[in-house]
Amino acid sequence: MADKNINLRVKATGTEKAARGVGKVDKGLGALAKSAAGAAAAFFGARMLISGMKEVIELSKQQALAEAQLNAVLKSTKNVAGLTAKELKNMATSLQSQTRYGDEAIMTAQSLMLTFTKIGKDVFPDAIETVMNMSEAMGVDMKQSVIQVGKALNDPILGVTALRRVGVQLSTQQEQAVKDFVAVGDVASAQAVILGELETQFGGVAKAAGKTLAGAFEQMKNAQGDASQALGQAFTPIMVNFATVMTTAAKNSRSFYLSL
Repeated sequence: MADKNINLRVKATGTEKAARGVGKVDKGLGALAKSAAGAAAAFFGARMLISGMKEVIELSKQQALAEAQLNAVLKSTKNVAGLTAKELKNMATSLQSQTRYGDEAIMTAQSLMLTFTKIGKDVFPDAIETVMNMSEAMGVDMKQSVIQVGKALNDPILGVTALRRVGVQLSTQQEQAVKDFVAVGDVASAQAVILGELETQFGGVAKAAGKTLAGAFEQMKNAQGDASQALGQAFTPIMVNFATVMTTAAKNSRSFYLSL
């Protein structure tokens, strides 16, 4: 009987040890699962954040490029137009809020218009708005419209002929007025005649489009883009640090899985 009891105790002890061993294995597997899940969550969370930040960074780059181009042209033309970078940016922001065009696209158009050095500060705002109206009405890229309007204003006499080729027809009286103004060196008045006719044909089109449903959604998109740009500028140092930390974490995770 005693031997039987001893055998039972031995078996019980063995069973307990086995159970404890299984428990340890379970705990180990649980810890491993938690570690793997944590690493996976961090990985996919980082992927989602990086994906979202890509758009923020890209929009910030576009804004920075547009501003850099504007500053470069102002410098190369020795600011002959008489407008500062701040004034041009404010103009672009104002026009963005009233049309379907983003301020980066408007600043790009401004940069190109500035290369036509006979367009002064009194004419420039109307010239840019005319470009936007023509582009909206004709369904063409603003770059194309800038070149057409810029050439016409930079050399009004030849410009009248160039505009005629794209369907903008000045009257005989208007063409004569352009020639008369240029003859006495009053280029600004000649430019005003051309812009007046362009206003008659296309005036207000861009702002009218901004009031449509499509315009409302474009303005919303542009406003969100501006917010993303501001976020990108503010978070750039943080994102650099985040990228460094995640790179280290990814390397450590790789080492961890390889060691299993």
